[in-house]
Amino acid sequence: MKKILTYALVLLMALGFGMFARKYIVGVSNVAGDSMQTTLMTGDKVLITRLDYLLGAPERGDIVQLELPARDGLYLKRVIGLPGETVELASGTVHVNGQPIYEPYAAKSTDDYFIELGDDEYFVLGDNRPVSYDSREEDFGVVNASCFRGRVRAILWPFDRIQFGVE
Repeated sequence: MKKILTYALVLLMALGFGMFARKYIVGVSNVAGDSMQTTLMTGDKVLITRLDYLLGAPERGDIVQLELPARDGLYLKRVIGLPGETVELASGTVHVNGQPIYEPYAAKSTDDYFIELGDDEYFVLGDNRPVSYDSREEDFGVVNASCFRGRVRAILWPFDRIQFGVE
């Protein structure tokens, strides 16, 4: 009987650690929608590391998982603008603080846009700019650090798209 209780306790501890790790350390997310194409495709399963932004701030170019306070669901977007910066989209090119940024992953947007970010404000865009629902939309807007749930680190599925160090 003691052996059964020991096995049950070990099993419960393993399950508890697994649940803790999934919520606070690492997770898997399904990609739905076209806003991050061609970097992430509908049906991809991606690995999300959750500790990244507990230990530091997002950097430009990070693909992040977001949760918006007034909306249901999670979003995958790319960080473009950091607190205190200006972001301008003009003629299909993104400029940060007046300097164009290199974005080989991005489908060019046709709409011009300008914003000055405040303290703890981040500007995020999808890579497929013509169809992305992102910080340019009034009901999405800029996000603050509390919205970040993790960073995309790898494509796990399908097998022909497996990639670590997704950028």
